[in-house]
Amino acid sequence: MGLDYERALGFAAAGGVILGLSTTFYLAMIGRVTGISGTFKKAWLQSTFQASPDPLHLIFFGGLLCGGAIMRFTEAGWFEQGGYNTGLMVVSGLLVGFGTTLGSGCTSGHGLCGLARFSKRSLAAVCTFFSTAVFIASSLWPIMRSAWQPSEHPVDSISNVRDLHYLSIGLGCTCTVFGLLKMAKEEKQSVLAGCVALACSIGFACGLCISGMVRPTKVHSFLALNKHWDPSLAFVLGGGLAVNILAWPIIMKWRKPILCQKWDIPTSTAIDLNVIVGGVLFGVGWGVGGVCPGPGLVGIAGPYGMSMLLWCFGCLIGSQLMLLYAVDNKQQR
Repeated sequence: MGLDYERALGFAAAGGVILGLSTTFYLAMIGRVTGISGTFKKAWLQSTFQASPDPLHLIFFGGLLCGGAIMRFTEAGWFEQGGYNTGLMVVSGLLVGFGTTLGSGCTSGHGLCGLARFSKRSLAAVCTFFSTAVFIASSLWPIMRSAWQPSEHPVDSISNVRDLHYLSIGLGCTCTVFGLLKMAKEEKQSVLAGCVALACSIGFACGLCISGMVRPTKVHSFLALNKHWDPSLAFVLGGGLAVNILAWPIIMKWRKPILCQKWDIPTSTAIDLNVIVGGVLFGVGWGVGGVCPGPGLVGIAGPYGMSMLLWCFGCLIGSQLMLLYAVDNKQQR
């Protein structure tokens, strides 16, 4: 093993530990699991007046964007040094958005947090989307290998737009300030809780960057099984779960979290068709694009952030389509 490979393992494990510490602190202080797909969806629904305000989701969403911008200002090398085809990113995002909304979670909510709670539902989801992603990435590797390599000059002009870190910091600060002001007007939630949510989300963004999860090439080299396989990203989940599995059983015995009056964690235990189908769709999208919700949001701040912004646009479309389908299906019943 070379020194570069050992450094990659170290960064992956360190990033995973930071992710674990962020999610554990969020649980202990606020009483919530860290589900990035849910946070992204709910921030969007609140911004479009489709859901009642929940300041913590807006603050966490804003913190992810700000955290990505902070990491971009410190070292651009955390991010991909090239862009991707627009169609590839939008289709991948659409599948992930639809799948995570249908399956109620992604690699953070079901993976880092669900497995730490020993949830059988999350275990089923993780096994489904991970095995699907591995199958898709491994099968497509021979024909998609060149398309999965970032280009300094993507073939389509949209992805050539660069340096969106000011957009990240601007939108992130706007959501954060709005959320904090909203919390200041409410007696149920303290501004301190909002500040904690902001710190946890920035820490989560830093963990994603350090681990390598914001680089689709790194993700594809892990998901695609071949002679060039890179197992280092397994240390991300391992590092995060090492923290969470030790801490969460102790925290969950508390009467309530430190800053809030009650726990706000998923209670469903059903392993239904939605979890499986949603996991498959998420896995296909993840395998095709190498991006999941957290890295997608944080990656907007990268040198070629337009590719990630396009992915997030597709993710929102997929999530919205799933919600419209659910409403229509409910009305027909």
